[in-house]
Amino acid sequence: MAARQSNLAYDFERFETQHRNSPRKLKLKIVVKREQQAKKTRYLVAKTAACVVIFFVGVLGIILSQVAMTEVTMKITNYNQKLELLESDYRTLSAELESSMALNNIESVVTREMGMSKLRDNQVTYVNFSNGDSVDVVENHSTSIFEQLKETFSGVLEYLKPSGNTME
Repeated sequence: MAARQSNLAYDFERFETQHRNSPRKLKLKIVVKREQQAKKTRYLVAKTAACVVIFFVGVLGIILSQVAMTEVTMKITNYNQKLELLESDYRTLSAELESSMALNNIESVVTREMGMSKLRDNQVTYVNFSNGDSVDVVENHSTSIFEQLKETFSGVLEYLKPSGNTME
């Protein structure tokens, strides 16, 4: 076998100027650079589009959350107004109840509408149950002539009243 010497260890084509700048290689380099540039451009466009979409989704989220907060705030305001109105009604009704339950008011209603009067000393009767079935009546000696006439007249009317005399 004949030994051939080869220069595989050295790439002499690199040092040749005509092969290096050949139009074919230049075309290949330009095509490769254009493809790489197109890939970079597509990647940059996709990246920019994703950033724009994320930005608008964030802005839309902020707007929707502000709308929701405004609606909740308006509901709270409406309920607070209703609460204040109800509290005002409660205070009005409480004051009306207190005024209707006042002793002076009750006394005037009872005397005016039901014809009742205040208790007099001669209307008081004491009952003593320790000695059996006896009743002690306290007499008031300071009654006027008009009151005695009134009592006598009411006693006669009681006697003559037909509903009290029947034995039903």
